[in-house]
Amino acid sequence: MTSGAAVIGAAGEVAVERTGGRRPAISVVIPALDARDRIATALDSLGGQRLDEPFEVIVVDSGPRSCADVVRSRFPGARLVRSERPLGPGAARNAGVRATRGAHVAFLSDDCAACPEWLAERLQVHRLGCDVVGGSISNGTTRSPIGTAAYLIEFSALMPGRVLADQAVPHALSFSRDALERLGPFPEDVRTGEDTVVSRRAIEAGLRIGFAPLAAFSHRNPTMPIPYLRHMWRHGEGLVECVSRHELVAPIGDPDQALPVAAARMLGYFPAWAWTAKARALARFAPRALPTFLALGPIIFAGHAATGMGAFARYLKLRRG
Repeated sequence: MTSGAAVIGAAGEVAVERTGGRRPAISVVIPALDARDRIATALDSLGGQRLDEPFEVIVVDSGPRSCADVVRSRFPGARLVRSERPLGPGAARNAGVRATRGAHVAFLSDDCAACPEWLAERLQVHRLGCDVVGGSISNGTTRSPIGTAAYLIEFSALMPGRVLADQAVPHALSFSRDALERLGPFPEDVRTGEDTVVSRRAIEAGLRIGFAPLAAFSHRNPTMPIPYLRHMWRHGEGLVECVSRHELVAPIGDPDQALPVAAARMLGYFPAWAWTAKARALARFAPRALPTFLALGPIIFAGHAATGMGAFARYLKLRRG
């Protein structure tokens, strides 16, 4: 387990009812950093799963604002992994995986609500022989222009109804136990993109990847300007870290490129490329979403620009050593 983390909650009444003393068919890991004000939505959605088989919930609770009391009140059967030290997304995923017992492992963000069939649909596809199963993500902030812009930037390839297999690198994945052991841990040295790195490993390893479009969860996106731009900036930082530390290929270029080239690519080329690529993909695979994308075009472009600026800032820091 990650240093500073410990399992502090054992299976309670709900866990006994869900597992019946048997090995869980699937484990759900929720990375929860200072999630006291967000975690209830995720837990309530798991309490409503339509699954007749045993499953378990592992909440990785890190940072000073613990959500332990909320977890115990909303889903008393969940198991808690607590770390006073804030854990990044990779470290939180790894700590959660080490605490699981299920034959399969899925991940749910602390601000998301899984649909009632989320686990059942995943298990059905896993049992067709798939090592890895991708699902879909819906917009949990449909009434917010900024929230919708953030959704279209991050999750347009995962929209319910879209051809999920079109993703160059699949996301929103669950894994068989054997697949996780084969792929190794999530990287802990990146701010974001840890899931992309492992997803790419799955492709390179030749694992069988399946898709369950009905295995959807609703994502709450930032709805105010500053949190939105900060969120996109952070994604830019994580993108550079994934490129420089894990050989991820991205349009921002190589980590050893010259300073003028990096500035041109990250601050100029990347926002334009990202906006255009997203528009073309929606026109091909989700044309009903294209008018919304175009109407929110300036907000979306600003988000891509913030990602490019975050990438450039991180590039400069890594360049200085």
